[in-house]
Amino acid sequence: MSGRAWRAIRGVIIGAGAAVMIAAALLFRVDDWPIYAAFALLLAVLLPLHVDVLPNLVLPMPSLAVTIGFLYIAGLPILLVYQGAYYAALIVLRLLRAALPEPWRSRLPYPVGGGTEAFALPSMLRPGERLLAAAEHSTFTLGLAARLLVVRLLAPEGRPASHPGAMAAAEVAGYVCWGILSSLPILRFQTGLGAGATDRPRAVYQDLGLIMIFALTPFVFLIAQGYVQHGLAGAVVWSLSALALHFTLQRLNERRILVEQQNARLAALNRELEHRERLSAIGKMSSVVSHQMLQQIGVIGIHADLIRNTPADAAPRAAVAQAQANAAAIEDALGSVNRVLTDLLVFSRDLRLNLYAHRLDDLLAGCIAECSPAAAARGVRLRLVCAPDVMATVDKLKMKQAVVNLVRNAIEASPADAEVVVRGALDDGWAEIAVTDRGPGVPDADRDAVFTPFFTTKEHGTGLGLAIASEFTAAHGGRIVLAVANGTSGATFVVRLPVAGPPPRAD
Repeated sequence: MSGRAWRAIRGVIIGAGAAVMIAAALLFRVDDWPIYAAFALLLAVLLPLHVDVLPNLVLPMPSLAVTIGFLYIAGLPILLVYQGAYYAALIVLRLLRAALPEPWRSRLPYPVGGGTEAFALPSMLRPGERLLAAAEHSTFTLGLAARLLVVRLLAPEGRPASHPGAMAAAEVAGYVCWGILSSLPILRFQTGLGAGATDRPRAVYQDLGLIMIFALTPFVFLIAQGYVQHGLAGAVVWSLSALALHFTLQRLNERRILVEQQNARLAALNRELEHRERLSAIGKMSSVVSHQMLQQIGVIGIHADLIRNTPADAAPRAAVAQAQANAAAIEDALGSVNRVLTDLLVFSRDLRLNLYAHRLDDLLAGCIAECSPAAAARGVRLRLVCAPDVMATVDKLKMKQAVVNLVRNAIEASPADAEVVVRGALDDGWAEIAVTDRGPGVPDADRDAVFTPFFTTKEHGTGLGLAIASEFTAAHGGRIVLAVANGTSGATFVVRLPVAGPPPRAD
């Protein structure tokens, strides 16, 4: 619907509200002046009392309960008295605010206006906001008029307060009217429910609606029945009892604010803890990387010095052989430096996944092929056991990196002539990959730390291999565990991945 149409609807609602106020003036009864006077005095006491739920959103439960209760006692003219009392209190309090110095000025209570599910603090409105404020007031007025219309239809004779059943139906009609009108984008509080709004304002408005229905309605009935049973004095006494509702809601709201403040402090502490942990990880990373790279640079320097200082009278064949050996050592050292830097780059890589369905045996065969040279150099055999029909939706590159890291660890932990077994299987909707070696195993004290970045028991390790495997597995919605050995040496690392891929992330 276009903006012009919404403006037309808002104009109709404002016109209907004005018509209700004109009817209230025409129905004004001089004989009911004691009721009007008592209501005005009650408003003078109750109007400034409200619960600040959100900035510019308050809940004036006592004055709202009294207004609806007296509506059933004296009819539409109550709306006229309400407006007169409200603006009189507003003028007085504004004058006091202008005259009093701080801090008394900020402590002075301020009256609030009526609405449907939201109550905005009065302020000097800009021209563009005046129509919105008028729409809010008209919505409030029409909700009260709907109540009185229903109760008059169901109880045409006598005072509406004498017919509880008719009042119950009227309350339902009034809340339905407020609910329908407040759902239209014609009110000020709707600006807080735009396309970019969070769920919190919506939840607050919904909670306010429930509070009005279940907490406000009983006091409305008490005020009306107090008038039926004990006259105007009974209505006044039960009106003042609405103060209990105000202080209860105020206490609950203060506790809500306290919990939110505590949650904010807890979130700040968590952020500080995460920051400190990152600094600690950076320090540990710097120590590990510096140690590894300096060690290899030292090796490079030694062998380069040996090449440079080759004796001039050495036999040519022996000199060439020695130079080749030193060059090979330099090449190995450079390879170690490259592996350290590669592990760091892989560990810091973006975890966004490029998911496709892959045959698990093909994936694992590629991992075996990549690790075969390292296994041959150590005299370790690699064996693959995997059914040919197992499929899994994974990021092939990331999962290959994870499994290769596990296999390399198993090769380095295994003695010569040992066997490393890589198994793939399907288990109740999960793809399971197990890498088993026959090395010394993992000590119990280290079992919980082996997946921590930069934790290593190797002399030349960076502690990133298992951390990378764990990160990539978790990104797929899976997990990696160190299985308990059953009376045998070695270790078994088990990767479990959902066959259908990771679950969708909640935004």
